[in-house]
Amino acid sequence: MDQILFWNFILATALGALIGTEREMPRTWIKVGGASGFGGIRSYALLALLGGIMTWMDTAMWSNIWKISGLLISWIFVVIAYSYSSFAKDKMGVTSEYAALLTYLVGVIVLSGYTIIAVILAILILLILSSKDYLTKLRERFSREELGDSLKFAVIALVILPLLPDAKFSIMEIIQWFYSGSLNWTHPILVAQFFNPWGIWFFVVIMAGVEYAGFILSRIIGSKWGILAAGAIGGLISSTATTVAMTKKSNEHPEHRNSYVVGTLVASCIMFLRVIIVAAIIYPSILISIWIPATIMFIGLSGMALYYLVQSRQETGVPVDTTEKKYESPFQLIPAMQFAWLIVIIKFLSIVGKTLEDKIPPEISNYGLAIISGLADVDAINMTYSEGARDGIFPLIIAATTILIAVMSNNVVKASIAYRFGEKEFGKRVFTGFGVSILFGLIAIIAMNFVTIAAAFGI
Repeated sequence: MDQILFWNFILATALGALIGTEREMPRTWIKVGGASGFGGIRSYALLALLGGIMTWMDTAMWSNIWKISGLLISWIFVVIAYSYSSFAKDKMGVTSEYAALLTYLVGVIVLSGYTIIAVILAILILLILSSKDYLTKLRERFSREELGDSLKFAVIALVILPLLPDAKFSIMEIIQWFYSGSLNWTHPILVAQFFNPWGIWFFVVIMAGVEYAGFILSRIIGSKWGILAAGAIGGLISSTATTVAMTKKSNEHPEHRNSYVVGTLVASCIMFLRVIIVAAIIYPSILISIWIPATIMFIGLSGMALYYLVQSRQETGVPVDTTEKKYESPFQLIPAMQFAWLIVIIKFLSIVGKTLEDKIPPEISNYGLAIISGLADVDAINMTYSEGARDGIFPLIIAATTILIAVMSNNVVKASIAYRFGEKEFGKRVFTGFGVSILFGLIAIIAMNFVTIAAAFGI
């Protein structure tokens, strides 16, 4: 027991000294002649040791007075040090003082027997203390409006989502919420349950989270991007917006057309991965039907991106303009609501197609919906059909094919934007890159459906 007690005292002192070492290091933001902070290695080591001693005394005497007394004494000394620094040396920060009090508590936690927790807390304290320069630079990259958008995202994810009911409702049930009378509507479309408030808002949270992660990454990396990084981050935020940006750049600097082709294709490669990952999160079994054609399409697209990347190494002239694109925050409440309504509309249309499948073949209704939806957005139909396959509404092969067709439809739109509005050769090369991927995808989808049909008939 005495040996364990001895090593706990050593650990508490060492953790305090480690925190003190960080506090004693030179700091670029402290002016010459100014205060360097509360204490140093010895002060923080002694504070942690004090916390350990007071905890041991409480344990030995079966009381809690010593820990509290030690904390009070430490607090008094910290206040005195802070007052001196503030008024005598014009230093108003309290980080070191708070760190000192936390260091005392680390010593208390060690001698209370929670050594692992104490080590983890000490590491967290060190991370926070050493991140001042980094956090300051990061703060300068964000505006107050973007901070507000971050809070809005927190509201939709942590406040609104838990409050929504996780159940499916039909059109008739929704109408009865507002109409107290008796309704005898029995049409299959009206009684089909497709509207799940929690599920729809959960999709909004997922996509807003993915896009916002890309936006945060763009702010962290800053302005010194390579073309690959620019395309990758753009793919997380919006591959279509990235295509538009690269198309504009191709007109401004046609001598670097291959570099902008690479950025465009890489953005769509990331979009491809995003679609696959989101589908797998919603219904992992869909990967059985989607991963082979999706991989083939991805290989075609990334292969063309690699080809043009090699070609871009031979380009001369002014350096490629990879300055920071001022992406606006991708999360706004109105676009989030629009995305939610788009999901509701696609869910409703898919239910209509399912209800009328005796009159309209499911391949025509679903694949037609995929083409139309892909012209504007891929995420909504991806989520709808992944969930539909999970719930047994759509056969796995139809759901996977619908998602892939929507991706190809969206790629056709981006290729058309580049061809119509970009520099001539840039447009042709982007169109070729997407064309190869789409061709590979069509072959893979046809083969996948043929194999499924053959297996169904025992061929």
